[in-house]
Amino acid sequence: MRTFIALPLPQTMSDALGDVAAQLSYQDKSHAVRWVDQNNYHITLAFLGDLSESDLEQLADELDSHLDHMSFEITLSHLSPFPESRPRLVAAMVEKNDSLIRIQKQVMSAVQACKTGCDRKKFNPHITLGRLKHKKAAYVTTTTKILEVQGVIDEVSIFESQLKPSGASYEAMVRYPLDNYEDLYDELLME
Repeated sequence: MRTFIALPLPQTMSDALGDVAAQLSYQDKSHAVRWVDQNNYHITLAFLGDLSESDLEQLADELDSHLDHMSFEITLSHLSPFPESRPRLVAAMVEKNDSLIRIQKQVMSAVQACKTGCDRKKFNPHITLGRLKHKKAAYVTTTTKILEVQGVIDEVSIFESQLKPSGASYEAMVRYPLDNYEDLYDELLME
């Protein structure tokens, strides 16, 4: 199974990005970009590639013990060609914060603990809205746009990626809710 670990987006954030992508798609008269379905928007924490069932089970157990289970807020700063040096994507860039960095490090610790191979690229949080069909697409230079979209991340998931002629589709195989134990503790004190 082709797998990755990611943060699914809250529906309000996916809807806001879907609206932006629809506007950009309308402006994409040369069809230079293959636009991603908004149901597939996510922030990748670790790309794992092909995993066996037993590796997946071990990884699921390690994630369960490594994650700290706290929900947190993220902010999208801008749309940009990505990566900037050799653009292949149109992406919504995510502002790094302590919670996002901590959860990514916890995921990487879990991956390393079960000795599962993983893409070791520098963590540069983004949400892919579209993939460029051509390396030298003129469209890339026109996509930078300021965003001010916020949302609460409340889940980490292990996804399976299935490649189809129409593009990739992603299915969450294992979900880890990020419960805000502080809120739960406050509620118990108030009772």
